[in-house]
Amino acid sequence: MRRVWTILIAVAVLGLALAVYLAIVLRPQTHPAPPTAGAPRPFSHVFVIVMENQSADTLLANPRASYIRSLARQYAYDSAYYGVTHPSLPNYVALIAGRTFGSHSDSPAQRFSGPTLASELNQAGISWQAVMESLPHTGFAGAWSPGASEAAPTLYAEKHDPFMLFRNLRAHDRQHVVPLSVLAAELTSGAVPRFVFLTPNLCNDMHGQAGGRHPACPESQKSRLIRDGNSFLAAWIPRILHSPAWHGNAVVFVVWDEGGGAPTLQPGALRAYMAPGPEAPLLLAGLPVLGRLGGGNVPLIVIARDGPRHKRIALWADHYSILKTIEAAWHLPYLGHAGSPSVPLLTPLIERAS
Repeated sequence: MRRVWTILIAVAVLGLALAVYLAIVLRPQTHPAPPTAGAPRPFSHVFVIVMENQSADTLLANPRASYIRSLARQYAYDSAYYGVTHPSLPNYVALIAGRTFGSHSDSPAQRFSGPTLASELNQAGISWQAVMESLPHTGFAGAWSPGASEAAPTLYAEKHDPFMLFRNLRAHDRQHVVPLSVLAAELTSGAVPRFVFLTPNLCNDMHGQAGGRHPACPESQKSRLIRDGNSFLAAWIPRILHSPAWHGNAVVFVVWDEGGGAPTLQPGALRAYMAPGPEAPLLLAGLPVLGRLGGGNVPLIVIARDGPRHKRIALWADHYSILKTIEAAWHLPYLGHAGSPSVPLLTPLIERAS
């Protein structure tokens, strides 16, 4: 019995020590109220390109990200932008629904219900499209391709395709989920939907393949993944900017879902990995003193046709700000956390100062 009590006391002491450590390292940070900014003018076209698992400081210091670094210098860059949480999937869901639905999982078996940006666009009569590189065909409903699991050297991953995770969109709007080849043809013809959400495959989004025999782009080869993601953007962003769709108040958001690396107890690394944006979930419900489970500081580059050039700001924002800004420009209701006063509009990165 004495041994049991000794173990229980040791566990309690360790738990208390960990709680104190987390309270110190992840203590809530204060941020100024978001600046007052009006909604941008209605967009002619919006492109949202979502890349994977890179922290802002490491990516923009990497020589293999030369094109990305040039975009950040030439256009508008937010140095205080964050993923919503970890792991990847909830961030994609947050981008189109304003909520994570409490998900802390990458499982593509998850299904969500409720309004999304896509359903709002349907109601408003605004055309939209989800473009997935390596999708086998329009409306494909599998979780992985090729292969039947993540253990295969797969390229398309449904966990990075939030549209197919919502029951109503999956049932009624899967024809809007198309391969990259469809967008290629549309950029040539000019018949591009007004909203395009683009997800590269696992080799080109900087994520990498998890397993299988002879993976084409192993997760462990970080330098190669950054090089290939940089090349993907260097190939596709100019195609967008030189297409007939690039007119009026057109905009491209290039963003990463969450910070990279793995969580460790080293204070600086842990703080960077879990750094929160405005609406990150609490690390432990009911104990705000422990801070929030943020998604880390990630790059956000905004390329607006008539927008600012060579602009760098530190606007405390997260994925809900992209959703809010699109909804505001098109006069749509705010979904979920996009309606929070703490979530700023990204207008300063889109419109030139008058």
